[in-house]
Amino acid sequence: MLNLFQWLNDTPISSFLRRSDWGFAIIEMVHLVGLAVLGGTVLITNLRFLGVGLRRQATSRVVQELFPVFLVSLSMMLISGGLLLTTWPLRYYYNPAFRAKMLFLFFAIAFSFLFQRTMVKSEDGNVSLMWPRIAAVISLALWLCVGLAGRAIGVL
Repeated sequence: MLNLFQWLNDTPISSFLRRSDWGFAIIEMVHLVGLAVLGGTVLITNLRFLGVGLRRQATSRVVQELFPVFLVSLSMMLISGGLLLTTWPLRYYYNPAFRAKMLFLFFAIAFSFLFQRTMVKSEDGNVSLMWPRIAAVISLALWLCVGLAGRAIGVL
């Protein structure tokens, strides 16, 4: 992996972003907008699975309607996050918070896809079952860990 990060450090885009006065800030703004939208979809979806809010809507409908927004915001975050990474890849490589964020991000994305797809296929809007509630809490915890680890990147 170190070779990949060293190569990334030597790319023209990495050099450009390091020299740019506004490049990093603009990309970070896009990343934060994606974060806000993604966080909203994750929160609304998981709160619905917990039986909080949107009770008149079937959970499967809430998930189906928010899933495209989730995908767009996740794509925004992954692309902008990749560009942020290219600014100082070797700093990120050695940062334990970055590694933790990537690990939590992997699990959060995988869990979200598995959880939402499974629940939409098997659930008819009734959230009285315990499994969807437990899964919603796990999902919220994973996404919270992604955010906390991301915030810690600048500190460590």
